[in-house]
Amino acid sequence: MWTLIRNGGVPPMLFILVTGLVGLAAAFHFALRARKQSLGFIKGMAAATLFGTLAASCADAGATLYAAEKSFDKDEREGAPRALHIVIEGLAESTSPGILGFSFLALTSMLVAVGRRRLDERTGHDRTASNSPAPRASG
Repeated sequence: MWTLIRNGGVPPMLFILVTGLVGLAAAFHFALRARKQSLGFIKGMAAATLFGTLAASCADAGATLYAAEKSFDKDEREGAPRALHIVIEGLAESTSPGILGFSFLALTSMLVAVGRRRLDERTGHDRTASNSPAPRASG
């Protein structure tokens, strides 16, 4: 876990970790209590996790490309193989925010689905029945 955080960069990964854990805890609470009022907060935390994940991934990829470009300035002959190595290793490390953030989003979505099922069961709503046309009265 520490390697994943180190590879993605400590500050952005801590942001993903905090927003992901808060969203996951809120989704767990929603799965247990099934109160519709919680959904707005969960969606907000999921959006924060998603955009934090995308921003951290972009920042990591940008840092990788910047470091690869700098290797060309040092030595023209050895610069290309070194730059290729930097790009491959850096892009591999750039997947760390996606691994953490999208895992949190998947777990949060699963818990929200459980909570929605419980909410529909408690309130008596059947989503498939509400989407079908009303039966016509014969007369």
